[in-house]
Amino acid sequence: MSRAAAPARTRLARPATTLVRRAGDLLYSCDDPLRSFPASLLAHLTHWAAATPSSVFLAERAADGDWATLTYGEARQWVDAVARHLLRLQCTHGDRLLLISENSIAHGVLSLAAMSVGVAVVPLSPTYLGSATGLERVGDVVRIARPAFLYVSPLSLSAAAGPVRAEDAREILTPDLQACRAETEADTPLALTAALEDRRRAVDGNTVAKILFTSGTTGTPKGVINTQRMLCAQQQQMAQLWQFLNDHPPVLCEWLPWSHTSGGNNSFNMTLRNGGTLYIDDGRPSLEGIAATARNLAEVRPTWYTNVPLGYSALLPLLQQDRALAERFFSRLDLLVYGGAVLSAEVWTGIDEMARVATGAPAPWASGWGLTETTSTTTITHFPVAAAGHIGTPLPGMRCRLTERDGLYAIAVQGPNVTPGYLGDDAATAAAFDGEGFFITGDAVSFADAANPDRGLRFEGRFAEQFKLATGTWVIPNRIKRALFAITGPLVRDVVLEGPDRPHLAALVWLNDEIALRDFGWTHDLAWDDARAALLHTHLANLLGRYNGQCLGSSERLARWCVLADPPSAAEGELTDKGTIHLKRFRALRRQHIETLYS
Repeated sequence: MSRAAAPARTRLARPATTLVRRAGDLLYSCDDPLRSFPASLLAHLTHWAAATPSSVFLAERAADGDWATLTYGEARQWVDAVARHLLRLQCTHGDRLLLISENSIAHGVLSLAAMSVGVAVVPLSPTYLGSATGLERVGDVVRIARPAFLYVSPLSLSAAAGPVRAEDAREILTPDLQACRAETEADTPLALTAALEDRRRAVDGNTVAKILFTSGTTGTPKGVINTQRMLCAQQQQMAQLWQFLNDHPPVLCEWLPWSHTSGGNNSFNMTLRNGGTLYIDDGRPSLEGIAATARNLAEVRPTWYTNVPLGYSALLPLLQQDRALAERFFSRLDLLVYGGAVLSAEVWTGIDEMARVATGAPAPWASGWGLTETTSTTTITHFPVAAAGHIGTPLPGMRCRLTERDGLYAIAVQGPNVTPGYLGDDAATAAAFDGEGFFITGDAVSFADAANPDRGLRFEGRFAEQFKLATGTWVIPNRIKRALFAITGPLVRDVVLEGPDRPHLAALVWLNDEIALRDFGWTHDLAWDDARAALLHTHLANLLGRYNGQCLGSSERLARWCVLADPPSAAEGELTDKGTIHLKRFRALRRQHIETLYS
């Protein structure tokens, strides 16, 4: 089989930053000023519906297995029709729509329609409907958001563990959405058309577009206000540094949930801003779901791909086993992006090796850093990096304040993509900003090269995740995980460190089942005295010994670790909908495992 041709050079902006030293801190910014951007997302849909009406905007798997598509022209017509339907339902500027749905074409259309008439979308993952605990979370969101409208997709509703109550919210039914799809402006009374135009003229950069609830991995979830300015500024910022977005429309194939900022704000809006196509991946970063993802990637051949480290860990063995898959996957990639957690050096290297085999060129790795409160992204890498962990330089229009703390820097940010605050929580909003108006992120960073700020930053974890041992020694989990992954490679999918107020560190790990089966013939149902299990056990013990052999003190050494038979469960709330661990919930449900490690 011939090797696929490497994609043409990906255009990236030259890194150019300014570092200003003040008493006690540093101000870090991009030299490229932020250029103008539209007042609302609808401007992008309007542009592409006129410029390329037959180009595909969104695609999803239909019941027959083929791709069902929606063009930009069709999207504009449908969005307008749904917006008129909302006006018939007496929506007002500032109302909120609670939208509980998997990623879908209908989800995307309803979101754009609501935002275009000043109705803020409150997207929630349908996984919350699957348990009593999740339904309680929905109830909490309802009490905070007080939605005027409710939409629950038929698929989500069929899997619900109980009724979805939203007090006095008026329901938007699927038949209504489908009926709207056939409606044209010619079918609409002139008065309603005029009312729609008036409502849209009232939408500006200050209009609330979304309320995104944080995953609550380190605290209580909060409703983050997202304005139209935030969403539009973010995409202009990205395009100025990832310049290839202006060269050709991006093609994406992703599962990242639109209820989360990465999928809903970054990927979806990037597609819309640049006239691209987003194929909705019905796979997941798991042993069961990764086959569907591989099938979709082979068909779509994305130009821009992003996933969480768990997803890349699951995908790597399939790329190594299937040369044709690797060649199609890498054949036209501009960037390969990760975020949300630590990516192991072995996964990074393994993906890179497969890219070189398939195309003769290195994997076009990129990463970034941000939060729900910063419309997903604040810094990105737009230059080659040699290893995982880099998060790049500030976006145009951003200012980062770096304050030294415990040998690292606490990072706070200012910019047009930063939230004005939390819905209905003035105290949390006040606590989130300092006297200069910087948003306090709670994250720790360091410089990749202290002598050259143009080389960007490294992410060192959240200060809230750091803890002290009983000895009083501080533990920085992110550094430990990075060092551990460098030794275990992709065999270990993820790890949770334990040790707050304990005499030593311990770890709960779960394995990449695909690799454990391939390399050791091991499965979870084997007894530990089975020869294959014993071989794996010996290998893990050697890895732990190698890791501990390079540690300098008790804040890094692992006294014990255990392999979890059951990986963290999204249904039980141990995993967020973006695939990262909800530490508080995980520790509560795994308390017996943790106590056993210390008994």
